Parts: sequence; C-alpha cells; structure tokens
Amino acid sequence: MPIYGEPMNAHGDISLMWEGDLLKIKVFGPFNEIGLKDILSRIQESILNKNLKSWRKMEFWDEDTLGSPDVVSSAKAVAKWYKDNGCYASAIIVCNNIQHQIIDSVTSNNTKSFRDQEAAMNWLNLQST
Repeated sequence: MPIYGEPMNAHGDISLMWEGDLLKIKVFGPFNEIGLKDILSRIQESILNKNLKSWRKMEFWDEDTLGSPDVVSSAKAVAKWYKDNGCYASAIIVCNNIQHQIIDSVTSNNTKSFRDQEAAMNWLNLQST
C-alpha cells in the first residue's frame, strides 16, 4: 500500500505503429492519470511528427484495459485533440462489454467500438474526411 504523499507510478502502456494514414495503437493494462499523461504525450508527439492533414486511428485494447473515473472523464478532451489535429475516424477494438459501454458513453460519432478487427477496418475504410 502506498504511503500518503508518495508519488504514484504510471499504470498502462501502449505500442504505436503507422501504416500510411492509419495510426495503430495497442493498449495494455489498466490506466491511471499519470499513465494516461505519459502515453498521450507519446501519441501526440507521433501524430505531430507525422504531420498529416488527415488520418485515421485504430486502437486494440487488451482485456485489462480500463481507466479510473478521472481517466474516463478526460476521454472527451483527448478525442477533441485528435479531431482538431486531423483524425477523422477512430475504431477501438475491445474485449468486453464494460469497455464497449465506456467508449460508447464518452465518444462522438467519428469513434466506434468493435469486437472484430475486420469489421473495424471495414468501417474505417468507409469513413471520409
């Protein structure tokens, strides 16, 4: 058990890969605020360095991917940053109903959750800028 006042460790991790205009993000484990800030800075840096006018995103969540209430409540601001920086469609592949419900409760119409990668890719390919 952490001692009061002791700094918290970051929880959660990702791997990133670009395929043309598609950013693929594999998401591992539960997240806390510190972990979210760490991975967001990595994602944002990758996006800004890629310097695309428009792009798409596909996330792959493992079965342990969840967030604290503070992490979940920051999802709308994160989605807005993506959109403001050229993301016109996001597909998130989830493992369970809890993840599906969280995504559906905090996302806009350019983001959709899926259980299947092929369905997610088909949907992304139908989206336009």
